[in-house]
Amino acid sequence: MIKNVYFDLDGTLVDSAPGIIQGLKIALTKYGYDIPDYATLRKCVGPPFKYSFPNILHIKDEDFDGMVKTYRHFYDEENGMFDAKVYAGIESLLDSLVKRGYCLFVCTSKPEPTAKKLLHKLGIDHYFTEICGATLDAKIDTKSQVIDLCFSRAPWHQKDETVLIGDTKFDAQGASNMGIRCIGVSWGFGSKWDLEDYGAEVILDNPSEVLDYIESN
Repeated sequence: MIKNVYFDLDGTLVDSAPGIIQGLKIALTKYGYDIPDYATLRKCVGPPFKYSFPNILHIKDEDFDGMVKTYRHFYDEENGMFDAKVYAGIESLLDSLVKRGYCLFVCTSKPEPTAKKLLHKLGIDHYFTEICGATLDAKIDTKSQVIDLCFSRAPWHQKDETVLIGDTKFDAQGASNMGIRCIGVSWGFGSKWDLEDYGAEVILDNPSEVLDYIESN
């Protein structure tokens, strides 16, 4: 029986692509890289930069720290993060889950202070008991590490009563690594094939389907 629902942020709760992509373009331009096409940039929404910068954008190691700093200046200090919106149907889903007694956490690879600031601005932070995210020093960075952080803050949560909802293979893989279930969603930035390959037990196409699935499982 599911009692605890952990939500990924980017691509699951929020369409944050515009602000993230603009920040990436600023960082790439400053360091002399060509701007890739939109499809490539979109793949960078969600995964930790330690993965996306070298593997998707092919950033040199010596440029990594400076580009992350440039990105964060735009995204955090110049409020590029606010170029985002809550997906249609998400707030209704969150409200329904809370009213039915589920414990909701955010579980994101986005830095935790940024996640809290964004969710507060968008007006949905009050639905969550905890907002757990990566640390700025990257000591906590991967989805597995953030899931572990969630459990450390709620040690009474049982793994067999907890599910992670996410849109990418990193969510499905992280959940599998930590021994919890994963519900994949198709409205974000990942692919159904990756979610299936990395162990999502189901892939849902609309937030309206999530409550019924959780209630029946």
